[in-house]
Amino acid sequence: MIITIYRVYTSKNSSENVQYVDGQGNIVLNKNQIKARSSETLKTQIGNTQKAATTLPPQPNQPLDYHVSIPVILRDCGQLCNTSRHGLPGPYFDHIKAPIDCTALFKNDYIDRGHGLKVAPRKIPKELLNDYTMNGRIRVSNYYFNQQYLGKKAETSLWSKEMIDLWVARAKNATLQGTYYAGETNALRDGLRHASSVKDGRVLVIGSENPWVEACALEAGAREVVTLEYGRITSTHPQVKTLVPYEFRMMYLNGTLGTFDAIVTFSSVEHSGLGRYGDGLNPWGDIIAIARAWCVTKPKGSLTIGVMYNFNNDMLQFNAHRYYGKIRYPYLTTNWKQVYKGRGIQKVHVFEKDDI
Repeated sequence: MIITIYRVYTSKNSSENVQYVDGQGNIVLNKNQIKARSSETLKTQIGNTQKAATTLPPQPNQPLDYHVSIPVILRDCGQLCNTSRHGLPGPYFDHIKAPIDCTALFKNDYIDRGHGLKVAPRKIPKELLNDYTMNGRIRVSNYYFNQQYLGKKAETSLWSKEMIDLWVARAKNATLQGTYYAGETNALRDGLRHASSVKDGRVLVIGSENPWVEACALEAGAREVVTLEYGRITSTHPQVKTLVPYEFRMMYLNGTLGTFDAIVTFSSVEHSGLGRYGDGLNPWGDIIAIARAWCVTKPKGSLTIGVMYNFNNDMLQFNAHRYYGKIRYPYLTTNWKQVYKGRGIQKVHVFEKDDI
């Protein structure tokens, strides 16, 4: 029998008050027991019992304390989250490289933690303003949403085979509206034609309220599509599978996730770390999301991405989204080589995985 063990914090002083519990909330290990065991023994026990975890971990009763979470995220992110790094000129903007500790990024408990508030945060805490603005290089304005999906059902929580097949057919006819309109859908389809590893490949889609991106990937010839989304989704299509962030993380750590030939994301990562969808505040949430995708991509695999784009005017509209341009886009796509710049309001770009 496999028992999933979670680490939970029992007070704001998380370094002193930590317990390990099973899926029913029974305490398995407490602080005194942890002290009595070697770190290697504890690591082995927890690692073995995390296999086949498919449920969300218990969340703290109190809101996430970013005074605790941010230093731990920075520790594991390392140079990836150093947005003063210099790059080299690329075809469309600077190309930046940085070392990535993939295991550390996936082991970090705080990256996928919800903010724990009743409503999404309205303002950037002053202590985090420099990190969110890259030391004042990015302009901030207010644009507020409260759409907490993390750990809940997605907007369209059932994706039927019939619906997806219909949308694939519409994509082939260039009439699929998607979340926006047919012009944006066809801009993504154009980008996918320049991503060499989509056809016959295993594709990871990051962020999807309804399966229009998945339909485009299947129309482009994808063999299998795996969607990573904050909200819970059930798919009845044999070629489309879905994961929530905790499942994605646990499957990577226990070696069952596998690798992907291609990554596709459209109007998703620009929201990461802003709290709009229930996620914890994280100034580098978007950068870490794409770095984790790099970690699970095969050599020479592709990244097709569409985000809010304004080359000469990077901007953060909190808590709605980010606009990417010559300042932040290079850091978002750290360790990805620029291949193609397409069209669309959310200008589609295609990249190829680069070595570190």
